[in-house]
Amino acid sequence: MNQVSRVGFNVYQGRIAIQERSWKPNHIILKYLLPSIFLVASFAAAGVSAQTDEQARAFARMADEAAEEEAYAMGIDAYLYGYPRVEMARRMHNEMHRVREDQVIYAPVNRFYYFDRLARPGDGRVIKAPNNDTLYGSAYLDLSAGPVILRVPSMGERYYVALVVDAAGNVNTRISRTVSGPGGVDYVFAGPGYRGTVPAGAQVLQQTANDLWLLMRVASTGGDDEAAAAQILKRFTLREFDQAPGAPAVGANYPVDDLPVTEPLEPFNGLGFFSVLDHMIARNPVPADYQGLLLRWQRIGLGSGRYDPDGLMPPVRRGLERAIVAAERIVVAAQFGIANNVNGWNYSDKIGRIRNDWALNAAIARGGYGNLAEDSVYHQRSLDDNGQPLTGEREYTMTFAQGKLPPVGSFWSITAYDQNSFDLIENPIGRYSFGDRTKGVVRNSDGSLTIAIRHDAPKDPILRANWLPVGEGPFYLIIRTYDPAPEIAAGTWAPPPVIRIDD
Repeated sequence: MNQVSRVGFNVYQGRIAIQERSWKPNHIILKYLLPSIFLVASFAAAGVSAQTDEQARAFARMADEAAEEEAYAMGIDAYLYGYPRVEMARRMHNEMHRVREDQVIYAPVNRFYYFDRLARPGDGRVIKAPNNDTLYGSAYLDLSAGPVILRVPSMGERYYVALVVDAAGNVNTRISRTVSGPGGVDYVFAGPGYRGTVPAGAQVLQQTANDLWLLMRVASTGGDDEAAAAQILKRFTLREFDQAPGAPAVGANYPVDDLPVTEPLEPFNGLGFFSVLDHMIARNPVPADYQGLLLRWQRIGLGSGRYDPDGLMPPVRRGLERAIVAAERIVVAAQFGIANNVNGWNYSDKIGRIRNDWALNAAIARGGYGNLAEDSVYHQRSLDDNGQPLTGEREYTMTFAQGKLPPVGSFWSITAYDQNSFDLIENPIGRYSFGDRTKGVVRNSDGSLTIAIRHDAPKDPILRANWLPVGEGPFYLIIRTYDPAPEIAAGTWAPPPVIRIDD
């Protein structure tokens, strides 16, 4: 049996661990006889009997075909609906266990891992397309045993923002300088149905799921400021509800090298997907509007909390295996619906706001989450003004007219990434992003700002001051706007085109 298909969650003492299933097939599908089988039974009850072996085989084929097609249809729905939950489980397992010899990000549940320096080339293997503006702190929260308290330290004037994603792929909670002020506050993440007491002065953030991903970002201008930002980042701490306020060791990075290497959770290539989904549904309540779905999905074994692919009838197994292939194609196609296009740049204002479009929500979970558009908007581009791929073999410029720089409450940046590795690009001046915090920027005589995007250093002194280096091969660009003005998300403001300088 495929190893992944045997993976299940064992919930104990408010923790999640991946383990091999040891129970025997429970044939749960027999408990919820499919309508097609009821159809055959009703014919028999009405006096319709198979008088020949051929008739009996025909009825059996009809029942099998109906069971397979129903499982196929239900499987597609369950796959699309459950994709964010399974992706959350995958992330949680693979970053709360040591699954690689060279693993970097690791922390136990309800604890931070601090990526306490600005990203540089080579970090793309750890964080896909990392920004060069902020330091990161990542944590997975389990609220099933009780609330978890986040301490936001006093931040002074420093920018910070948190991405809070729940198991359903929703971003319902905002924590940032814009909405939370300069810090010095405790936030209580309370799970579904929790109505108990909380510490005096703390702010309660009621959640609809028990499993959350919390990604903190703390801004730094680099250089000497990087160490100062790292010290502030490490003051973001987590403690469980039964811990004293001064409980130690709630923030420090943990020695991953001391842990044994375990199997990663990769549940998207087989029926193990439904095993993981079954347990995530049990851990994270499904909204009342979708309870009918759970009743329907009982006919393919979901909803018991003990899903076992080996206990499925062969037609149901075949239908679900087909459903996985078809649903994955739907998710891939849905990725084209995430982005808007303005002036040749792609950006999304949908992340965190999808509820009923399951395919789009799955596509967002597959591609990676971002902040709500109120906190940051990312514009991405891989083509020049002629529709040709960006490459270090050519030279480009971007010019912001006077008064047309990104309208932001905090800051903005533009970063170049290697097209193949999604990583920052090594360069002789160590400049991995360019923005309104870049030192030595020079304006044109008319007040506009031209950025040179090329592999070799420009000879023109203005362009050299405003040089964003790229590699020799294909690359793409991301513009990040922090605390963006409403016109950015609305698309009424757009970045300028990337102009190729012909030889």
